[in-house]
Amino acid sequence: MRCIFTVAAILITSHVVAVAQPQQIDLDVPSTTVAATVQITVKPSRGAVLLYPGPTYDKPIRFPGPVSARMVPIQSRTVRIELIEGATSFRVKVLGHIDALDASKIEPPSK
Repeated sequence: MRCIFTVAAILITSHVVAVAQPQQIDLDVPSTTVAATVQITVKPSRGAVLLYPGPTYDKPIRFPGPVSARMVPIQSRTVRIELIEGATSFRVKVLGHIDALDASKIEPPSK
């Protein structure tokens, strides 16, 4: 009987300890975007999300639940999302973006 409880305890704790792999998604922004205001809704509300901007994916930005927004530097439209602190799902919404200046369209002032 004691063996059954031990096995059950191991199975339960191993499920809780399991970590989901980051998901890769593309943000709905133009290719000229250099920064975007991103809103992430997290379920359940006690969870959080780490957003890793590409292309290096080495500096995560934390989005706590239930809803939070952050300005995110964009070098690549592809980002990675990692669910943490009990989060099971998320929804991403781009609230706005800043595009790079296209200097080819700037004309010098006429004299």
